[in-house]
Amino acid sequence: MRKIAILLTLFIAAPSLAAVIEFDRVTTYVGGAAIPSVKVPTIQYRGYSGPTASGPWTTGAVVTDNLAITAPDPPAGTTWWYSVTASLDGQESAKAVPASKSVAFQTPAQPPGCRVR
Repeated sequence: MRKIAILLTLFIAAPSLAAVIEFDRVTTYVGGAAIPSVKVPTIQYRGYSGPTASGPWTTGAVVTDNLAITAPDPPAGTTWWYSVTASLDGQESAKAVPASKSVAFQTPAQPPGCRVR
């Protein structure tokens, strides 16, 4: 049984739409051997999100030959954690080191003015 290594390298967010998990393509097995180049485009990546860096995790979208996965934004006033795994030939990697995204509460604008009578 071969295991696949994966490294989560970048996390960005599109404002008020959704979190976007970006990651590097997996090209080696855990032991360091190269994955054959014809198999690299067939690797499936699965996104995960959760309220802490250790889970519990909610399983998200699966993509093939795409280096970004859309996931839900955290609720306002919270931080959520995101990770990704890679699967090839029925073997799934461990989760990548999680990355986080925080969404602040929206503060209302100041009142436009006041009057005293």
